[in-house]
Amino acid sequence: MKQFIYLDNDIVNSIIAQTENGFVTDISTETETEDEKKTQKEGGTHISGTAGGSILKLAKAEAAFDIEGKIGSENSHRSSSRELINKTLHDAAFNIAYAGVKPRVISFDDKDDGSYGDYIEIKRVFDFVDFDYLGNLFAKGGIIDFKKKSEKEKIETAVNSATESMNRQQQRNNGSHIKAKIKQLVSASEKQYNDAQDVIVALQNILPYKRMLISYDGYLIPLDDKYFRIDPVNLGFKYGGEITCVGLITNIIGEDTNPNDEKNIFATLQFTVNEALRTVLPTKENNLIVVHPIAVYYGD
Repeated sequence: MKQFIYLDNDIVNSIIAQTENGFVTDISTETETEDEKKTQKEGGTHISGTAGGSILKLAKAEAAFDIEGKIGSENSHRSSSRELINKTLHDAAFNIAYAGVKPRVISFDDKDDGSYGDYIEIKRVFDFVDFDYLGNLFAKGGIIDFKKKSEKEKIETAVNSATESMNRQQQRNNGSHIKAKIKQLVSASEKQYNDAQDVIVALQNILPYKRMLISYDGYLIPLDDKYFRIDPVNLGFKYGGEITCVGLITNIIGEDTNPNDEKNIFATLQFTVNEALRTVLPTKENNLIVVHPIAVYYGD
């Protein structure tokens, strides 16, 4: 059983429409309430194109669920009932779309990573990258300030310990040199965090996505907040282990993709962004394979 944490219903609907030559554009029902003794018409069921068996089943299922969600329901329950109905039908629609595209399952040891336009399925332990979360780490009084302070104290302790063998006169004579050495080591230690902050701020200003998954073998999966089935703010903390992603390969970012024409400023800038991504993201591969996700879930 699948537990979806992300599902792009727009792509699912598009796949079904193309594979079955039809799409449900509007679903509704006619219900009769006991209190008012009248029929309430909630639109109508419309199917465009020549719809196949699976899509007709979805249409009938939503109509049936819609009746159950409305007859005898209190107003306060209608919203939650409707949400459950939509999720149930979207899960079923994914199975139809999956059968339509037949994604290739790529194991961790597979030498063929896939090409542009391939539908693939990968099951990995992903790193979750949240640029907003990373940016907050560098806020004043945040964890990075704490780490800088801790490392500065370690450097001062180590240098002072190394000078304990000197007598007082030697310590006085070398006092300015010792202080300069401490300052140099502290500056070098802080530089790694400052450089990382510069990269994160730059990527926040450039990338259209705030969150993404990255696998150790180079699969990069950008995530759009509106398709999450859970609160994305909690994803990095609450979820871990092996997760399955089904999606479409839309780009390959590699070290050999440097534009040949240096006068093409747009290509050069894009290459700079790509290189920054490859530098900051945790992967062992030289190439990043960008996968537009259809679904991300636990289970089979």
